[in-house]
Amino acid sequence: MQNIGIYCSASTHIRPVFREEAIKLGTWIGSHNKTLINGGSNQGLMEIFSKTVRENGGHCIGVIPENFSERGWYSSYSDEKILVKDLSERKEVIKKRSDVLLAFPGGIGTMDELFDAWSSYNLGFHNKKIILLNIEGFFKPLLEQLSVFQEEHFLHDFLPNPLLLVNNVTECINLLEQMGAPEGDISQYRFLKN
Repeated sequence: MQNIGIYCSASTHIRPVFREEAIKLGTWIGSHNKTLINGGSNQGLMEIFSKTVRENGGHCIGVIPENFSERGWYSSYSDEKILVKDLSERKEVIKKRSDVLLAFPGGIGTMDELFDAWSSYNLGFHNKKIILLNIEGFFKPLLEQLSVFQEEHFLHDFLPNPLLLVNNVTECINLLEQMGAPEGDISQYRFLKN
């Protein structure tokens, strides 16, 4: 597993714990010579990830819409900048270029990317696992709503399940290492039990 796609926020008005966890994960990605694929922004967690990965020896690919690039909203830490027409194309490129997808705490854009990746997995458009980082219980209300979906049979047990749940970056790193190991066991991280 070489290419790690990360969905995260471009907001700069977030609690320090999210920045600290991003630096910890970015340091691991970079020091293990992995490639980060993200939205390529020069703001918020996107910039923190790109900067940290690059400073620790990793490779960064930023996928950014043309109109964002024209406004200067792109990271100078990206080794490779892929220009796309819109957000839909950005999501497709990130999915295609990544071996695994990670959803960090974020806002509407992050949720859009998470659910797009999940639903397209269920429909057979890709086979990438999705790791949800429930840092500080950030996704707890969402997970409760997903349980309601399941109880009401809007989220079916028989569908393929790509979602893996971790509570912090340390667990995420352990999971990534398990996923890269020939005999790695990731069953304990599954969100839905089939």
